Amino acid sequence: MLKIIGHETIYRDEEYCTFPNLAKFPDGTVVCAFRHAKERQKQYGAVTHVDPTAKDVYITSPDGGITFGKELYLIINDGMSDQDPCLNVLSDGRIIATYFRWELVRKGKGFARWGEPFVRFGRTLHDKLDCFGYGASMSISDDNGKNWDHMPPIVVDGWDSKGAVRGNITELPDGTLLLPFYGSKKMGELSRSVLLKSTDRGETWEELSVMAFDPECKKNYLEPNLYRTESGRLVGLYRTQTDWTLPGADFEETYLNLHISVSDDDGKTFGPVQEIENCWCSSPAHALRLRSGNVLLTYGYRVEPFGIRCRVVNPELTDISEAREIILRDDAPNGDLGYPCSLQLDNGDIIVAYYISAQDGIRTIDITRLREE
Repeated sequence: MLKIIGHETIYRDEEYCTFPNLAKFPDGTVVCAFRHAKERQKQYGAVTHVDPTAKDVYITSPDGGITFGKELYLIINDGMSDQDPCLNVLSDGRIIATYFRWELVRKGKGFARWGEPFVRFGRTLHDKLDCFGYGASMSISDDNGKNWDHMPPIVVDGWDSKGAVRGNITELPDGTLLLPFYGSKKMGELSRSVLLKSTDRGETWEELSVMAFDPECKKNYLEPNLYRTESGRLVGLYRTQTDWTLPGADFEETYLNLHISVSDDDGKTFGPVQEIENCWCSSPAHALRLRSGNVLLTYGYRVEPFGIRCRVVNPELTDISEAREIILRDDAPNGDLGYPCSLQLDNGDIIVAYYISAQDGIRTIDITRLREE
C-alpha cells in the first residue's frame, strides 16, 4: 500500500523550470537536476520548451532529501538551448549528466545552416529564431559534481537527425553502460528508440540495437527509459504518439497508451513492442525499484484532471495494465507538466519529482512524498 505524505515545491523563481531528475551523489547528497529558462509564455502566448536561455542545473539537499536548497549549480551553459538533464551515478562514483541540445540561429538562416534536414527536423521559434537539434551529449564529473568535463555530441552513424536522450543510463554487472536514444533516423520516418552502448565509462558510445520502431510510420516511440529487473530483463518504456505533423492533427489527441519492449540478452535484441492497456501515459514514464522489491511506475497525465499518477507493479513489470492507478496530483491548471523521477531516501520514504504549473501559470519543480506500507 502506498501512502501520500504530502506535496511541496522545492524550486520556484518566477522563471520556467521543467524536466526534473533525481539522484544521490557518491557523498550521499541528494540532488534534483532540471532545465531552467526565462519565463516567456506571457510574452509569446505559448509554451516555450526551446529557449536560448535554457540551461541545465541542479539543486542539492543537505539532509538526504528532507529539504532542498535554492542555489543553482550549473551543469552546462554555453549559449545553446539545453534540455532534459538526467543524472547517472556509476558504481565507481563517476557521475554522468546526459542531455540534448538545440542550436539557434536568426530566423531565415536555418536552411543555409543545416540544409534539408532543417525542413523536417527543425523549427522556427516565436518567429524569431530557427532551431535545430544539436544532438545528445553529456558532462562527466569524477569529483562529486564539483567540476564537469563537457563531452562532444553523441554521433550515431547513419542518422539524418541528431537524436536526443531522456532516460537514465543502465549499468550492467560487467560495467557496460546502456543509454536509450531516440529520434527519426531517416527523412520521412517517425521517431524510433534505440539503445547505445559504452564500454569505457561513457567516454564513447555506439548503437547496440533497435528498441522500438514502426516501419509503417503510424507511431512515434519517444523519450525511452530503460529498467533492469531483478532477473536481468531490460524493459524499455516509451511515450508513444501518432504523427502530430499530419494536417488537422491535434497534438494532445496523438498521445497513446504506454508501450514497452523487452530484452532478455542484455540489450542486444528487443522483442515486439507491446501496448499496455489501461495505462494512458502522456509524459515519459519512470520506474524505481523499491526496497520491498516492488517497482514504482510514475508518469504525467496531460488531460483533465491534469496531474501526476503512479502504479506499484511487480518486480518484472508484467502486471502494469492490472495494477491500480494511484492519483498523486490532479490539481494542475493545464497539461504542461510531468516528467516524473523517483528516489527512495535513506529513511525509506520515496520522493517523486516533477514539474507542474502553479495556479498563476509559473512552472515549478515539485515533489510528492510517499511511503510504502
